[in-house]
Amino acid sequence: LRSELQETGIGLGGQLLFQLGRGRPVFAGADFSYANFDSESVFFTTTQNGFEEDFRLRTRTNVLIGHAMLRFKPFTGNFLQPYVDGLFGFKRFYARTTFAQLFDNEEEELIESETDQADSALSFGVGGGLQWRVSLRPQILIDLRCNYFMGGNASFLVRSSDPPPRLEDPIEAFKERRAPTGLLLPQIGITIQLTGQDFRDTPEEGY
Repeated sequence: LRSELQETGIGLGGQLLFQLGRGRPVFAGADFSYANFDSESVFFTTTQNGFEEDFRLRTRTNVLIGHAMLRFKPFTGNFLQPYVDGLFGFKRFYARTTFAQLFDNEEEELIESETDQADSALSFGVGGGLQWRVSLRPQILIDLRCNYFMGGNASFLVRSSDPPPRLEDPIEAFKERRAPTGLLLPQIGITIQLTGQDFRDTPEEGY
């Protein structure tokens, strides 16, 4: 997918996990991520009642990823906690164009927004990570994680190699392509862990 999109996506995500029984190092829950791959803008000025007003059309290409997740995270008894994940869900690729008025104080007012193209595909994958505990109460961990998602084909917009010399609409900078949706997703984040000694069969000092 990286070779098709030609851009590296940047976004954010979150997850919610529950332990599957006291003392078990197995967790289940949901994971969601969003990333923006590319954008193009067209600016123009019109005259209304003798005053110039500035406007912008912007098209963004994005992906929304959602999975049910099963995690195995052994109790290590120290500040480093490795884990492995299995995931099954969907990827939704879409392009959205917004029309906004721009003001001199760098503020803007959204006038209209519409989805130009969208498609979805089943997604499944595996991943792993390492959590580094930096606080005990509450338990806060730095989370380094990487997932690889496979799945079916989907249609999405990529930047055209031969766009018009002058864009009247930012969507003209893109073309539709259909391809497999394999996706590598590295992440760094913060985890607040509510489970602790009460959820272990044999609590260890310092966990």
